Amino acid sequence: MNFDALDVQHLYAHTFQTIDLFLLKSIWSDVLLLGSYRVIDYGVLDMELAKPQLLQLRWIDLTLPFGIYSNEKLVFLYDPYHRKLHTDTVVSIELAGHNVSFLDFILAHSQTFHDPDSYSLKMEDAYGLAPDSQWREFGLPKVKAPAAFIADLLIALGVTSFQVVLYNSKLLSHLESWAKRTGSDHAIESSGKWTWSKTYEVSCDVSRQSVQAVHQLVSLLEHYEEWEGFLFLIPTETGIVSLFIGGDLTEGYGFGVFQYEHTGEVVSNEI
Repeated sequence: MNFDALDVQHLYAHTFQTIDLFLLKSIWSDVLLLGSYRVIDYGVLDMELAKPQLLQLRWIDLTLPFGIYSNEKLVFLYDPYHRKLHTDTVVSIELAGHNVSFLDFILAHSQTFHDPDSYSLKMEDAYGLAPDSQWREFGLPKVKAPAAFIADLLIALGVTSFQVVLYNSKLLSHLESWAKRTGSDHAIESSGKWTWSKTYEVSCDVSRQSVQAVHQLVSLLEHYEEWEGFLFLIPTETGIVSLFIGGDLTEGYGFGVFQYEHTGEVVSNEI
């Protein structure tokens, strides 16, 4: 089954900048009546679902077109190539943010994260992340200048802040100096009775920083080899993505690990 101009000419078209599965499900809930629908991505997904099942879809590849048919009639079409949404009902869609949805891309180009050293458990404990959230992983390319690459990546992904829990103070003064020099809002909290047992929690706003300033920050982290313990926060349409960077990018072993949750739902690659 394919769609063409004849299939979509009767549908209302909406041009959007960003969209994700949660927003699509919200639209389906409003515009689709109770009944049975054929759901197809014109690639591998092709199934019959009732509306309640449709609203329970956990993951689809939003780099592919996505159509919903009722009695062989196209009633909904997601077109990622032209960044357009077509429905047979006028709907109000409020969208904000980036030119391309971060979640659209990262969910389609990542896999479930399995770490033998329980890295995710350590990060959940350190940062108070939800223990039942889904962790996913994506690869990073081999690059000659990791700091420059990571700085560009963080800017492109719309990172607004970072957090780190430090168990010794060797990096603390440098982070504080960077924050003051760049005018970045920051906070430092310490806990522990004795100097040798203190823990420092540092948070810093980078939402208004230049690429050069972020590059300086990344170079500082790279020097102290603190990659895997830094949490970068990325706001999306429906929640906050917690991103960590790890591995050796100069040898081609770099990776990103992200944690995502949304109103109790777990992002998964399963239906």
